[in-house]
Formats: sequence, C-alpha cells, structure tokens
Amino acid sequence: MPRPAPFAEILLLPLAFLLVLGGAARANTLVADLSEHEIKITTGFAGTELLLFGANQGAGNVIVIVSGPDSEVTVRKKSRVSGLWINTDSVRFDTVPGFYHVAATESLSASDLNEVLRENGVGFRYLNLNPADEIAPVQAATFREALLRRKEVLRLYAAKPGLIEVVGGGLFRTRVRFPANVPTGQYHVDVYHVVDGWVASTTSIPLTVHKVGMEASIFRFAHDYPALYGAVAILIAALAGYGAGMVFGRR
Repeated sequence: MPRPAPFAEILLLPLAFLLVLGGAARANTLVADLSEHEIKITTGFAGTELLLFGANQGAGNVIVIVSGPDSEVTVRKKSRVSGLWINTDSVRFDTVPGFYHVAATESLSASDLNEVLRENGVGFRYLNLNPADEIAPVQAATFREALLRRKEVLRLYAAKPGLIEVVGGGLFRTRVRFPANVPTGQYHVDVYHVVDGWVASTTSIPLTVHKVGMEASIFRFAHDYPALYGAVAILIAALAGYGAGMVFGRR
C-alpha cells in the first residue's frame, strides 16, 4: 500500500482542524484519524505506511500508541549440551501485542516521555508482560527482555519512538510503518493529549490488518484443514523433488 500523496495530506490536515472546531465546547478537545482503516496483505506484500493526522486544542504534547493483536508467545532458551544447542528452558507469556509502536511530539524530551509512559502504563517497556506460570522474578525479567529484543529484531517493536510533527494551529501528523511480517488482526491506535505529564484526553482509532486474495485463501485452508494442508504441502514438496531429480538426472 503506497504512502499517502502530498496532496492528500493537504486535504486531511485541514479536515482535522475543522473537526476540532466542530467540537470546541471543551478546552482540551482531541481528534485524530488514519489515512486508511485497514491494511490488506496480498502476495508480495512488502510492508506499508499509514498517515495518522489530527488536532488538539490547548497546550501540551501528543503521544500515539499503535498496538495489537494480542497472542500467546513462548520464549525458549537454548543451551549447549554435549556439543549440541538444544532448548533447555522456556517461559510462556499469555497476552503479548504482536506489534507495538510509540510516537511523540518533539518537544517532549526523552526523560519526560519515559515518565509519562511509566505513569500511565503505556509503551512496550511498561507493558504488563507477566509469565503465565509462576517463576522467579529474575528469571521472568530475563525472558521478558529476550522477548522484547526479539520483537525489536523483527521490527515489530521500535526501541526509539517515532516523531509526531506539529504543523501549526494544533494540527499534528505522524507516519506509522508496518513491516512485511506484521501480524493480522484487530489493532488499537490510541492518541493521548498530555499536559504537565498527565493525560488530559484520549481518542482511539480502529485498524484492521487482514489477508486478501490467494494469500487469504491459503491461510484459511491451512487454518480450517491443517492435516490436509500438511499432506498437500508434503505432496508438493515430494513432486518438486522428484521433478528436480528427473531433470538433473538426465544430464
């Protein structure tokens, strides 16, 4: 999905300003929206970028949190045993966001941003990622850090917050990059208006990521008929191997 064209931004930002004017009865009105409310994953999908835009009245900063969908994740530890690397320990986490992105206005310093995230329990460093089973706190912290590092390597979590650009007159915008391996499901896009370190108002925007076309058909087939899908995959692999053997065997 291509990024929104410049002329689209020219139209979207004034629209956000008009929305604020329409609801200006309160001092800290906050409105925001996305350039698209769904991401369609097709064959050859290489990631995409969405524009989040909005406006708020009054002084303060803006923080954007994009997260979802939650799933169960098992983190495994490998150790060398008799010269072989094998899984020797594992910890299961029940509710782990598949994707997590934070963006903030430039005027909010790194220390102030961390304080706001910590106080309000947002930001992936402050997620409530507790093991499903009771284990020692030190062990839980070690596996939790390993989980976060893995998400960063996969570009599903970003250690450095993105930048929210303040255009003027209360208007703001930021771009959210979704990698090719972004999980499918329902996402939460939460926008916070922060004043003096505290959240003054919030708004949420729905977002759906789903597969379409041949990619979706294969996914549904594998999910609904896993045994048959496995058998077909093995058959295709066997036929491919046999065909390759016939071709190269004749040379």
